[in-house]
Amino acid sequence: IIKNQMDLFTINSKLENNQYTSTKEFENDIRLIFRNCYTYNDMGSEIYCLGEELESAFNRIWTEKIIFHIKQKEKLKRARDTNDADSSSGKLYIIFLTFMHYLY
Repeated sequence: IIKNQMDLFTINSKLENNQYTSTKEFENDIRLIFRNCYTYNDMGSEIYCLGEELESAFNRIWTEKIIFHIKQKEKLKRARDTNDADSSSGKLYIIFLTFMHYLY
């Protein structure tokens, strides 16, 4: 049933090893966890419902961080040209840690 497996440990490992090349790639992995949860678990089951809650939390955190990132990027562009690629992995890791904090 699950063709592409993904879990939080794998995402954390990819972040620690700078394997993400974009924020979209990171987001896709997180969203894959939710899709797999909904595919594997019965609608209405405890795990399915917890997946929905977690996805809702991720969506809120992700939206807040993306909005913040856009505002920061606009400020930096006004001040000087920047290369965001070097620090993107660090920013993703902060988002991931914020998300993980929600779990515990």
